[in-house]
Amino acid sequence: MAWAARTAVATIWGSLVLTSACDAGNPRAGETPLGWGGSTEAREVRHWSMASLDSAAWWRVEEAPLFELVPDSVEHFTGMGQRFASDAVFLPDGRVVVLYGITWPDSILLHILDPANGEEIPVPAPRGESGQSLDWGHFGIAPRNGGFILLGDNLPVMDPRRELHVWEADGEGRFMGRPSYIGFSARLVGTLPDRSLVVTARSGVTDSTIVWTTMAVTPLEAGEDSGEGQPEEVLFDTAVPRSPASAYDVIAKGAHLPWFASTVSGDTIWVIPTEKPELFAVHRSGRIALKVEWEAGDRSVPPGASDSGVEVDRFPAARGLKAGADGLIYVERGIPRDRRPVRDEWLVFSPLGELVARLEVPGRFPYFHAMAFGDGAVAAVTTNEETGLQKVRVYRFRLPT
Repeated sequence: MAWAARTAVATIWGSLVLTSACDAGNPRAGETPLGWGGSTEAREVRHWSMASLDSAAWWRVEEAPLFELVPDSVEHFTGMGQRFASDAVFLPDGRVVVLYGITWPDSILLHILDPANGEEIPVPAPRGESGQSLDWGHFGIAPRNGGFILLGDNLPVMDPRRELHVWEADGEGRFMGRPSYIGFSARLVGTLPDRSLVVTARSGVTDSTIVWTTMAVTPLEAGEDSGEGQPEEVLFDTAVPRSPASAYDVIAKGAHLPWFASTVSGDTIWVIPTEKPELFAVHRSGRIALKVEWEAGDRSVPPGASDSGVEVDRFPAARGLKAGADGLIYVERGIPRDRRPVRDEWLVFSPLGELVARLEVPGRFPYFHAMAFGDGAVAAVTTNEETGLQKVRVYRFRLPT
């Protein structure tokens, strides 16, 4: 369904043909990436058994939302250029910045939601230096210094350069100064305390894998030549099995496909690189500071049950990964039920790998996509199965009484 394709921004769970995200090949592409038989030695390993999961505290999303926003009307939904929420971040004061995945010139790109006061502030897309409208492509958003940054293809249509511009905004949605940029295409993961960005780009292909590199990048100021900028700081590589028989970079059929996910908290990059129930905390130095494992139970896929277009024999153990504004790490479990993985539970870990709780999403939300976690709150998208209409909602979650 279209909704699944829109919300699965970071997923490679399916039969995908991948295009190049970085012009230059990575000379380290032949090395063994993280989580694929290479060195995964960590300073500390935390393992959580099924008994530990069963005895963990339960947090539950409350039934009534604190705030609700419909990005578009039903009438507008049937037209071209429908606006849908693709990502969100919590600000320190509990407000939520919602980013839309499709926009058009002079449209609303963001909403800042204030659940405490029931207010919403629409934020138009920024314009070019001459006041011209920009052709917006894909986006990324991350919190920084009480505000947020945007990374995306937002150059004029005829500009031939392959660059991503970085716009910084304060907590009221005011874009500050001229945008900086990075000189290649990549996906935004987060920001580090020194203001550099953590991004992931496709960096190389071997006979058996497609390799991605996660790196720290210092954006260039407007007017600077990309050849004179600081080199990217490579943090680690990850990969996915590739079909060697194809002329294109196609994920191998029959492989244990990962649900690759990563996020940033402080100087630590958290990553789930494969389909296994394991989470790595990688320090900026590249050292694996912590490995968190949990028992995921039977994830076997009955013959013909996979609806991804690729035959696999087991579901991935995780379906999502978020760093909360509360400092906790949220892992969305892939729990098979009725021969399908469902999205109704998150494992909550402390930065030290302690199992804090299991967060339950009510079953009455068949299409509940959590975009961001705050302090005891979650910003999510719910989608009507019949109409496809989205609603952006902010919920509290609580311990059961």
